[in-house]
Amino acid sequence: MPSRISENISIQSNGGKIAAYLSRPSSQEKHPAIIIIHEWWGLVSHIKDVTDRYASEGYVALAPDLFNGAIANSREEASKLSSSVNTQTSNRILEEALHYLRNKPYVRPDRIGITGFCFGGTHSLHFTCVSNKIAAGAIYYATRLPSEDLLAKITAPLLIIYGDQDPSVKPEQARQLESTLKNLGKPAQLLMYPNCPHAFFNDQNPQTYRPEAAKDAWNKTLTFFENHLKT
Repeated sequence: MPSRISENISIQSNGGKIAAYLSRPSSQEKHPAIIIIHEWWGLVSHIKDVTDRYASEGYVALAPDLFNGAIANSREEASKLSSSVNTQTSNRILEEALHYLRNKPYVRPDRIGITGFCFGGTHSLHFTCVSNKIAAGAIYYATRLPSEDLLAKITAPLLIIYGDQDPSVKPEQARQLESTLKNLGKPAQLLMYPNCPHAFFNDQNPQTYRPEAAKDAWNKTLTFFENHLKT
């Protein structure tokens, strides 16, 4: 496994400092990058582990903290935290994260992707609608879907991932999202995993984790990013 550098950092912005977790290959060569957006629990160890996994695959991986250090310990707290962040706020933070990466000498500025889970899937999808600097997006179980007018602005290819037992977005809604994107001429692929609930990728949540589906989704996500960020 290639050596990597992993650290908690602060990104300077007009609105103050943005906390983030950065993990990257230790070499100073230019690498593609991926922004990872956390679930509604916050920037917890699971997301840092995913960030490290991307770094081990040769990406500069950056996970910004949209909750400014807060961690939810219950669904009630998670709901309150996630409701406190609108897309205007997340777009500003993600624009700062993108600017940070594009100005690092070890990042290929034209090869930056984005991914996110649940709350993070929602905000990564919305950001992909408004930024033409994102080269590819892997969206895991986004819960609040953009309008068709916003989807029409997307310039990046998308991989959209859901379980068919997700109560927040029904299978027909996920299929409609894929259909809308394709009708708009956007390159989009839907992966729908049978018998999988919301958050099936989270290996630190024994109630929802589905190891076989998670492994398959991870491998297909890596292939997707390799095709669009490394090629």
